[in-house]
This record gives sequence, structure tokens and C-alpha cells, in this order.
Amino acid sequence: MRIFLLVFCLFLSGITCFSEAKEFVYTEDKQSENLHTVATLYASAEHTRFPSQFEDVATWASSLPKLQNTSLFGGRYWLVLDLVNASPYDELVLYPYNTVVSKIESRIYSKTGVERYVTGGNTPNEFAFHYGNTIRLKPGERYTLVTLLESDFFYTPTKLVIMPVEQFKQQVIVENLIMTLCFGVGIVLGLYNLLIYIGSKDTTHLYYAAFTACWVFAWSHFFHISDQLFNVYSAHLHWLGFALTPITNILFYNNLLRLKESHPNLAQASMLVGIVATMGVPFCILFPGFGFLWSTLVTGVALCLGLYIGVRCILDGFKPARYFVLAYVAMMIPNMVGNLTNLGILPPLTVNLYLLGLIGTALDAMLLAFAVADKFRLLHDDNLELNKNLEAKVLKRTFELEQLASELRDASEAKSRFLANMSHEIRTPMTSIIGYADGIVLGDIKPNERNNAIGIILQNARHVLGLINDILDMSKIEANRLEVELIESNLFDTIAQVESLLGKQIRDKGLEFELKYHFPLPDYIVIDPTRLRQILLNLTSNAMKFTTVGKISIEVKQAENRLFISVKDTGIGMTSQEQKQLFTAFYQADSSTSRKYGGTGLGLNISKSLAQKLDGDIEVKSEVGSGTEFTLTLGLYPTDKTRWISNFEEIHRDYQDQQYHRAEEHNTDLEGKVLLAEDHEDNRKLISRILERMGLEVTCVENGQLAVQAVLDDEFDLILMDIQMPVMDGEQALNFILATGSSTPVIALTANTMRHEIERYLKQGFIDHLAKPIDREVFAKKVSHYLNAPAPKEVSLPEDEFARLQEKYISGLHEQKVQIQNQAKYQDYEGLGRSIHAVKGTAGMFDCNAIQEKATALDSALKEQDLARIDDLVSQLLKAIDSAIELGCEKAS
Repeated sequence: MRIFLLVFCLFLSGITCFSEAKEFVYTEDKQSENLHTVATLYASAEHTRFPSQFEDVATWASSLPKLQNTSLFGGRYWLVLDLVNASPYDELVLYPYNTVVSKIESRIYSKTGVERYVTGGNTPNEFAFHYGNTIRLKPGERYTLVTLLESDFFYTPTKLVIMPVEQFKQQVIVENLIMTLCFGVGIVLGLYNLLIYIGSKDTTHLYYAAFTACWVFAWSHFFHISDQLFNVYSAHLHWLGFALTPITNILFYNNLLRLKESHPNLAQASMLVGIVATMGVPFCILFPGFGFLWSTLVTGVALCLGLYIGVRCILDGFKPARYFVLAYVAMMIPNMVGNLTNLGILPPLTVNLYLLGLIGTALDAMLLAFAVADKFRLLHDDNLELNKNLEAKVLKRTFELEQLASELRDASEAKSRFLANMSHEIRTPMTSIIGYADGIVLGDIKPNERNNAIGIILQNARHVLGLINDILDMSKIEANRLEVELIESNLFDTIAQVESLLGKQIRDKGLEFELKYHFPLPDYIVIDPTRLRQILLNLTSNAMKFTTVGKISIEVKQAENRLFISVKDTGIGMTSQEQKQLFTAFYQADSSTSRKYGGTGLGLNISKSLAQKLDGDIEVKSEVGSGTEFTLTLGLYPTDKTRWISNFEEIHRDYQDQQYHRAEEHNTDLEGKVLLAEDHEDNRKLISRILERMGLEVTCVENGQLAVQAVLDDEFDLILMDIQMPVMDGEQALNFILATGSSTPVIALTANTMRHEIERYLKQGFIDHLAKPIDREVFAKKVSHYLNAPAPKEVSLPEDEFARLQEKYISGLHEQKVQIQNQAKYQDYEGLGRSIHAVKGTAGMFDCNAIQEKATALDSALKEQDLARIDDLVSQLLKAIDSAIELGCEKAS
């Protein structure tokens, strides 16, 4: 029961709990009994001294307060115990162990006198590397033991026992031998690995040496080596080595187990633990009591993490991790048992926990040395294997280099041929362009022949443009920057454009041309229509170029979620060898081909790259003299509005329906792209719908920064710019847009309508301004004016559409109301001004006239700083908002 209570008290206090003192009768079978558990402990003031004689002990002890527990951060306390020696020995040893303290002074009182004994870190000790004093107790005599323990710290519960002298001396010899062996292992292995590091520069050995140095330094203070050999005793150095042990050990096993390559996350986690442990070093030096708690915590965490990492590496098949795990188990068991015992979680043990911890750490160092040796054995085996295969690898590499040199020569020759072809391709049309242009300028060409000359110039210029486009696309492919834009696109429209561009040219050459659809086919698919058109134009142009008689056909069909488009001709055809090289850049069937038919040798290479980017490919079948068939295969991705077409009549009917709906939707001749920068979502939706009703293409952004980016990414015919926006306001955005050299007219869209404000906007570079809420008639006229087109007659939205937008705007008024209330309550007039400005510019656009009227009055009061009216005007505005929420804007107005 006493042991249970002791364990419970240890757990609650974190250090030590003591029971009432009793008379201790010493016999041979009580050599290991801890006197702390039977003695009475008293707290001590700084001035309290030992009693002077045996008769004064009882009175002296009764004046002292009982001690409940010791403090990690030091102090002094008394141990008082009545002793009776019932053993045959009169010469004994009073031995404090499992502790490190500054001074332990004991006095043994008897009727015949007082004997004084001193041990501890600050005094020379009687026994080598051990506390303790030889005492003399006559058998059968009654004594009183009074011990004063003084220290800057009390890390662990001190154990105090009485042993026969001869038995204690034998124990000292054994323990000193074990201690010397353990420290010798650490010092020898540390120096050995340091020397290896100096020679090999392998940091694994350096970190191992640092780790052993840390634990040798740490344990030396707990085995009294520094004070007894070097007469240096400092409590502030006790936990320095233990606090540095985690980081040195973590650095070591990160290199040993190659964690950065195998488990980068574990490597980062372990380094974080090591860094956190090292951050506590200054506090461990300043406060030894804190050092005890900190080192116990961080070494425990580091041990658990290291063991887990070692097991993971074993499971990965890294053999040296076996020794690593054994090393951690050897160090972990005694040290964790000691830590848990010191903290009171495990019951007290009679063994010397410090000695067990030292033995475990020494075993850890030895097993880690085996792990290092095993790792380098693996490296040695790898090197032997590498040397065995080195000759074969050199031969293989030599062959690869020869192949590469041959490919580079072929590429150089191909590019030389390409430059020669390009010289011919560009010079021929440029000769015609310059010749006919000079003829027109000099008057050599008659007026009735000028149109024909201009046509020839245009045709040759387009030919040169096509050459340049091919070269630019090839450069993008080599830089891996050729991009595709996947959008919803009408398949039949795209193919029809190819037919309209080349069908007439093919027929004019005297060839038949056929476009054949194998239904069913989807109308809308996800594709890049520009790149699809580019591929088909290239394949069809090639077919026309190499076909002099016969027919060219395009067939379209689908199967198994793939789209197949075949381009067939009855031209000159190709050999199987020529087909293998066909898609190589700068390649043409032979050098005479470019002279006879022209071309750069890039078109098919570019087309194949584009097809692959569209989840497809191009295949070719050909026979000499019988023609060629190119088959373009693409991934078939329908859209939500895809319809499957089964005949030509449906294609024609869909085209007519689209034309009708476009005319019905726009009802206007306006064309152009407009950029709308407006931070209020409801305003954006309303204004963009009005612009779309006018037939314009609208891009919407919510702040000035996005507006600037949009101008850099695209070209616009008109920009509508709100002034007050987050991130970047309209005036700042205008400055950036003007700096880009853009000449697009920018109209200020703002609720600020004071003359001086409008003048400031115009001076900054805005072409005009539009007041919010917008007057739709004025709005339409100004937009039309700057797009150089007549204003549409009707720009109003359908009533049901406007009602939906108005309803959404009203649903958002509650949030604006709460924001205005809070800003007014806390007198955030700057924020209130921004909120009122937004309400003022938006309410009128949704016919919430009452809200607009109250917001305008409040906006004026805020600008004039008329604080006396603000609260009343805020109240009126909130009432108008409540009415709109409850009744709707029209009834509230």
C-alpha cells in the first residue's frame, strides 16, 4: 500500500512525495532499502543550522516545517532518521546514488558525540566517481541521522542506502569498470569516425563523431568525471549534451538512411524535431531544472521518431537499418525506463538508472557503428558491380554518341537543304511581288491590267505569309510552346471553311472534289477549331499540290469515341521508305520535289504535332502512282448541347436556325469587343447584359489589376472602367493601360458626377464618362459613338430578365444593410463612405429610387463631413432598404 501511495504521489507532484519518518533498524537484508522512504523530510530556511547535540535533535526538528516535495529549480532540505544498527558490521557506507547534487552533508548524533560527513559535486569524494562516506555505527546503539541536501536543482528522487564497506568497494570497482568501458567505446568510436571524415569528407562520419561527443559529454557530468578529474563542477552544463544529442543523431541517421531520397517528408519532420530540441539549449544552460524536463521530452520524442523511421527503412529493404533499429532499442529501453521512473510514472527501482542509461547509450553507439560499416559494405559492393559493367557501359555510351553524331549530321544536312529550299521559296514569290509593284509604280502596267497585277501580288504575299507561319509554328514546337485552345466548336462549320477555301482552287485545277460525311456525326464537339482547320488545310493543300489528274476527297466519320477525317488523292504517291521519313521536319521525298512542287518540308511535321496535342495522330497510306490517303484521328468529346446529325438537311436547318436566333437576339448592327471593369457583381451582370443585347462581345473583370491584365492579353474596341474598385482603382488601372501604348478609348463609369471630378478624369486620359446609375439611352449613344456605329433603337432588357436581376440585387441588400449599420455604429466614416458610394451607384440601376435618393444625401453629408446629419440620414437609408427588402423597389419608392 505504501508503494502504491508513493507512486501516486510521484505521479501528481512530478518529482517526489515523502511519508512520515519511522525508526530504521538496519540489518543485512535491508542494504538496498531507500532511507528517503522511511525518513522524515523537513524544509530548510537559508539560516537554519544543524542541531548542536543529540538531546537537541527532537526540539530542533519540531521547529521545522514538513517537506512535501522538492523543486526542480533547487533549494535545501533536511532528512532526519533514527537509526539502530542490528547488523554485525560496525563500518558501513552511507551511499547517495542515482542523483547529482551540489552538496550532501550528514551528521550522525549519539549520546557520545557527533560525527560529520560531506559528499557531493562541490566537494572531494572518498570513493572514485561515486558519492558516499564511510560511517561507524556500533551494533545495538541508537543514532539519529540528520542530512542536509543542498543544490541548484533536484532532478530525480535521491536514493540513500547503507551498505557494508567491503561490499560497496566491490560495487564501485564493477561500476567504474563498466563506466570506463562505456566511455572508452564512445571516445574511440568518435575519434575513429572523425579521422575517417577527415580523409573521406563523408558527413555521415562527422555527424556520428558529433553524436558520440554529445552523449560522452552529457553522461560524464552524471558520473562525476568533470568534478573529480578536472575539479570542474557546473550545474549549468549538465543538460547541454543531452539537449544537443537529438540534432546530431538526426543529422547522422538522415545521411545514414538516405532519408532525403527515400522519405523526404520524414527527413523534414526529423530535422524539425532536431531544430526545436536545439532551440532549448540556452534555457537548459540557464535553468538546469528546465533542462531536465526539456531533455527528457525531446530525447523521448527523438527516440520514438528514430525508431519509427528505422522500421520504415527496414520495410523498404535497406539492410543497414537493421543495426540502426537494434541500436535505438538498446538505447531506448533503459533511458525511457529511467525517464518514466524519474517522472513518477513508473514505480522506483533499486538499480542505478544512470548506469543503465550509460550502458544503453554505449550499446547504441556500437550498433550504429555496425550500421555505418554495413552501409559502406553495400557501397563497396555497388562499386564492384559498377566496375564490372563499366566497359560495357563505355561501349554502349560510345555507340550512342556515334548515333547522336550521325543524327546531328543528318539534321545539319536537312537544315541546309531547308535553307536552300526557303531561299528558292521566298525569292520566287518576292520576285513577282517586287516586279509587279515596280510595274504599277512606273506605269509599265496598263490600267486595265492593274487588277490582275494586284491579284498576283496578293497571291504571292499570302504564299510568303504561309511560309513564315510554318516557320513560327515549327519554332514553337521545338520550344514546346505550341498551345491549343479547347472550346466548344461546330464541326460542320470548321470543315465547311476548309471546303470554301480550297474547294474552288481544286476544281479550278481541273480536279474533282468531294466532301463526304458518314452519319451520324455530332454537331458540337470540344476541339481547337483553328488548329483543326490548319491540319485539314495542310493535308488538303498537299493533296492538291501532288495531284495533277483525278480526284481529291475528304471523308468524315466516327467510331468508338474517335473522330476520323481522311484526305484522299490520286496523285503521285510515295514509297514505303519515303513514308517513314514523311513527318520529319524539313523532309521532302527528294531534292527535286521542292524544286518542282515548292514547300518547306514543315507542314506535315507541324500537323502531326498538332494532332497529338488534340489527343490524336495522323497516319498515311500510299502507293507510287496510285495516290495517298492521310487519316487524321482525334478524340471525340461531345458537349452538353451536342446533337447527333443524321443527314445533310439537319445541317442546313440548324444553320438557318442559328442565323435566325442571332438576328432575333441582337436586333442591331453593332459589333466589337468591350471590356467592363466593375467591382459590384449585380452591376456587372446588368451592364454586361445590356451590352450583349446591343450585339457586343463583353469581357467582365472585378478590379483594375485584372483590367490591365485583360488589356495585355487581348485587344478591345472600348473599355468601361469603374473608378472605385478594390486591389487597383480605375485611375491607377488607366495609367498602366496608357503605359502599354494602348489606344483603346476608356470611359469612366462612376457615381461621382461633380464637375471637378469629371474634369480630373478627363485630364488623366479618360475619353469620356458615364454616370451611375446609367441612363440607358445615353449609355447606348456613347457606346455606339466610340464604336463608330449608329445607336440601336432598343437596349432595354426583357421585363422578366430585368425582374430576375432586380430580385437578386434586393436579396443582397440585407448584407449591405448590416455592413452600413456596423460602420455607422463604430464611426468608420471612411468605410461608410465607400459603402454608400457603392449603394448610390447601384440602386438607381435597379429602379430602387428611394434607396438611391437617401444614399445620395448621405454621400453628400459624408463628403462635407456634416457629422450632425449622418446618424439621421443613415437611419433613413436603412428604412428605405428595409422597405425594398419587404415590398420590392417599385412599391418602396
